[in-house]
Amino acid sequence: MLLISIYLLLVISITFFQWKNVNGSIFKSNQKVTWWVSGLSLYMLFLSVDQGQLISGIISEHGMQGMWMVWAGNLGVFVVPLVFAPLWHKLNFSTDNQFILFRFPGKAGTWLHRFRAIYVGGLVVTLAVSFHLIGFARVIQVFYGLSLFQSTCIGGGIMLLFAIKNVLDIKLKLDVLHTVLFIISFFAVVFFVGKAFIFEKDWMKFLVEHPAKRSLFPNNSSAWFSMFIYLGVQWWSCYLFDGGGAETSRFTAVKTPKDAIKAGLTPILISFLLSFFMVIHVVALLGYSKHSMPGELAYVSSLFNLLPSYSKDIVFLGFFAMFITTAESLLNWGASFLVIDAWNGWLNPNKKQKEHRAFSIFMMLALSLLSVLVALNVSNLLDLIKITFSISAGVAPLFILRWIWFRINAWSQLTAMLSSGLYTLCYPLFHYYSPWNHLPMEESRIIAVTILTSLTWILVTFTTAADTRETERTMLPIIGTKTLMVQRLFLAILLGITLTLVTTITWHLILRG
Repeated sequence: MLLISIYLLLVISITFFQWKNVNGSIFKSNQKVTWWVSGLSLYMLFLSVDQGQLISGIISEHGMQGMWMVWAGNLGVFVVPLVFAPLWHKLNFSTDNQFILFRFPGKAGTWLHRFRAIYVGGLVVTLAVSFHLIGFARVIQVFYGLSLFQSTCIGGGIMLLFAIKNVLDIKLKLDVLHTVLFIISFFAVVFFVGKAFIFEKDWMKFLVEHPAKRSLFPNNSSAWFSMFIYLGVQWWSCYLFDGGGAETSRFTAVKTPKDAIKAGLTPILISFLLSFFMVIHVVALLGYSKHSMPGELAYVSSLFNLLPSYSKDIVFLGFFAMFITTAESLLNWGASFLVIDAWNGWLNPNKKQKEHRAFSIFMMLALSLLSVLVALNVSNLLDLIKITFSISAGVAPLFILRWIWFRINAWSQLTAMLSSGLYTLCYPLFHYYSPWNHLPMEESRIIAVTILTSLTWILVTFTTAADTRETERTMLPIIGTKTLMVQRLFLAILLGITLTLVTTITWHLILRG
């Protein structure tokens, strides 16, 4: 408890001394920071408290071949830092949703801007925050021996308290503290798990006892189909957006476009270096687990059972650092949509700054409460993330293409967002009547939704009015030329393929040994 008390004192002190300097926006940095501060904040944004639990659930159910669902994301991981980070810095918007008004002129763009503000700021952010809340609630459940309901309510209550001081300028500084806490706690976990298993060459006990789960490559048609979806469809259809999101405020918080690129590359480097330790210690804990509980919860339980008592507080703080940084970032992003784009920009544009700040905090509190309600009704992280992927299927390519294909209009994006959600909800009703009903439903849904959504928004693109010339005059000063954009995209994807190959070869050598 001493370490937890010291942490709370540090948070309160930093908040108190920084609060008096906060005079501008809650959602955008009013003081430019160095690239590494922004980069560490990005790393903590992408890192989630449920990462170990999710990987544990994947490997316990699907074996190492299930990791392709995660590793496939490496194929497009360089696109945002190298291509879009400097562009967002140049645009310098308060929210990435304002890009819609910039890119899509006219009434259609205005209505898309309003719809996305509510849809993303309210629904998408609520689902995302609840995902992380479930992960942290399990940590509280094991650490304090409470029920999942009690743990979820406690985690939600803590989130509500932190939402009150969730100002981006303060948060960026606290993210550095949280990064240090996480790194210390992570290496403490790796050390103690390594001491128990790895140094004794017993860390692959789970894979030895389940030899079919040791292979990186599938051993049946259903598993091959899943791998095809991960590597052939999911990474570009569901993962590959243009950097518009909570990360946009990190790209605008630095001093130069080059700093935005360096900030964007920072989490990639750190994640790559730590990813091997992450998976190795998860596999070791799966072999240690003697519980009949699901793989996701078994990870947390096994970890705290293994750790010596004097190290548990720092590890708990590491889990909390992962949770609160991501939750705060998502809440800040969602509230910025609801306050700046929906409320101030549409419903009540004459609101005063003081009232704006109070309303901003109120919206973050409201999103926190909604997330708690969702978390109380969801039990499986893997199922939730698959639904999230499906809702994004077919939409992500439009977010990339809208920067260089000027025929795309507001109706295109609105159609993509609505149709992907509709097809996601309807697909389970038809899966078992389809000729591929013997294949996994979730992966089948991704490819079906991708195809249907893409066809729908492309059809709408060519059957609605275009603003090509006006859009070209607006966009070319920002992107330079289409050729340059395509070259950067090609380079970024080439680097992503290289990273994926390095990961594959390294894991092949590790598992063979």
